[in-house]
Amino acid sequence: MIRAILITLLLLAGLAVRGQNDSLRWMKAVDIRARRFDFAGPAMRVEKQDTTAAARLSGFTLADRLNRESSLFVKSYGPGSLATLSLRGSGAAHTALLWNGISLNSGMNGLCDFSLLPVFLLGDVSVQYGGNGPLVGNAAVGGAIFLDSRPGFSKGWTAEALTSLGSFGQHQEGLGFTRSNGKVVTRTKIYRQLSDNDFSFRSPEGLARRQQHARFRQHGISQDLSIGHAAGRFDLHAWYLQNDREIPPHMLSLLSEQEQEDRSFRLSASWSVMQQRFFWNLRGGLNDEYIRYKDPAAQLDEKSRALSLQADAELGYVFHHRFRMIAQLAWLEATAVTDAYSQTRRQQQLSLGGKGLYESERLYMSLSVRQGLFDGRLIQFLPAFSMRYQILPALSLRADGSSVYRLPTLNDRYWIPGGNPDLKPEQGYTASAGLGWKQEGKEWLLSSQAGLFYSRLKKAMVWLPGSNGVYTAANIHETESRGIEGSVEVSYGSGLWRWSISFIPAVQQSVILASDPSFESAIGKQMIYTPRILYKGHCSIAYKIFSLRYYHQYTGYRYTTMDHAYFLEPFDLAELVFSWSGSLQHSRLTATFSIRNLYNTDYQVIAWRAMPGRSFLGGLMYTFGK
Repeated sequence: MIRAILITLLLLAGLAVRGQNDSLRWMKAVDIRARRFDFAGPAMRVEKQDTTAAARLSGFTLADRLNRESSLFVKSYGPGSLATLSLRGSGAAHTALLWNGISLNSGMNGLCDFSLLPVFLLGDVSVQYGGNGPLVGNAAVGGAIFLDSRPGFSKGWTAEALTSLGSFGQHQEGLGFTRSNGKVVTRTKIYRQLSDNDFSFRSPEGLARRQQHARFRQHGISQDLSIGHAAGRFDLHAWYLQNDREIPPHMLSLLSEQEQEDRSFRLSASWSVMQQRFFWNLRGGLNDEYIRYKDPAAQLDEKSRALSLQADAELGYVFHHRFRMIAQLAWLEATAVTDAYSQTRRQQQLSLGGKGLYESERLYMSLSVRQGLFDGRLIQFLPAFSMRYQILPALSLRADGSSVYRLPTLNDRYWIPGGNPDLKPEQGYTASAGLGWKQEGKEWLLSSQAGLFYSRLKKAMVWLPGSNGVYTAANIHETESRGIEGSVEVSYGSGLWRWSISFIPAVQQSVILASDPSFESAIGKQMIYTPRILYKGHCSIAYKIFSLRYYHQYTGYRYTTMDHAYFLEPFDLAELVFSWSGSLQHSRLTATFSIRNLYNTDYQVIAWRAMPGRSFLGGLMYTFGK
């Protein structure tokens, strides 16, 4: 009964706003304003994720946070297992992930496992919705995730200690120290996470079982250094992670001996200078990933290493306080070594781009272009346009359009058997438009947005089964994604009380328009593991230093076969988070207690991969310093 009431209230909250004179009122997009070439500016829909202590305590990984706070679909194989994203109906390799400007998409398979990225080490997290080909480059079809670790220059020092304990042997510990004299700031963090993942679930036969062979261990360290001066700044970021996990059996099996070790080292350095009308930025970095996969039952012990080296230079000129231009030259080389290749393989990207920006009190507009070389061959020319116009003080209009592409990965080209060295890049275009509304008073705020999006890709890559049973990579799909999305948030505070409510719906259709005759039964049907309906929301109430927050999400049908013969049932998930935060002189203590999967829902995100039922998590964060 309580579950039904809470769901009904959440839905009615969105309908109540919908019933006002303006047909839809949605939550604001967070604007990212910077000279950085790879940021979209206020014309794109960009959302910044919660960075409070309570959020970091109740969500360990980036996959957890994005699944809770953003209108994207996280395709998770279970806690501690592989987690990828689907943004605006796109595939897992169609979202670009950038850490301080350095791409973290694997050169081998184009993916990033978001379950391996601990929130404690990341800094600010922003989600950009929609294609951004000229500004980000490869893989930014559905959108992009930006991770920014740059610390501020305020004088003094701070230290923080974090610990969390939860069901199924889950632990999280972290320590951080930051020191700044106003010109030089250094920040060091160390982190550890452990989990047995031995939760109970119900088998397809209806029998109670406990997940076996699912332990997860992770530890890492990050170091940030920033040096500021009158005309600019120098930033250096380093990050090392090691993950050891057992791969549990699927629900149709009783035994698994598979294990995987992941080690990664990331480095980013940038030097930015502003001199009167000129500004420029030099940046370089690397992403070094090592994977060892073992399966004693199959007598497998496979090792692979992928290394990406990146460098770019940007030069800008301010013609007028309302108009500026930026040019960029970027280079990336991906190298990989694995037993599945006949030899060490590498591929290179080189691109030249430019962007012009105009900004007034009511109008923001940008035009961008990019021309690239892939292993010495010209690839699709990328133009892009974006604009935002303030129609009324509370009402704004935005629109954007961009050509996009995704390059074949090293696995697509050189994996034995099946790799195809002659693969061509996927290419297409995306567009979106929307309205935003924001009104606020002394004690209340209403912010909202509503929009439409569309994307189309040609030469989409897929692995086809051959007559000899060997799968081969080929450019055969033409795909289309379209939908509506938005969000609404209302908050109010009076005296010692505060409350807020938000609702984030998305309806999307993602289909194959044309393909090889072997995919005839899939033409026009929703792509596998892409829900048509997805909505999320939260409501919270706070009194003095106490707060209670309720999260809810609904995920619609997901088809598991391209002919739609099999599918996974929709499911509702809920989480309740209680937090307390108090301060004394130069210190602050935050405590949280969470109930995950509040209604003990039995569900699957990926077919035959068990997910945990109701679980509990408690955490503490102590911050002190001057």
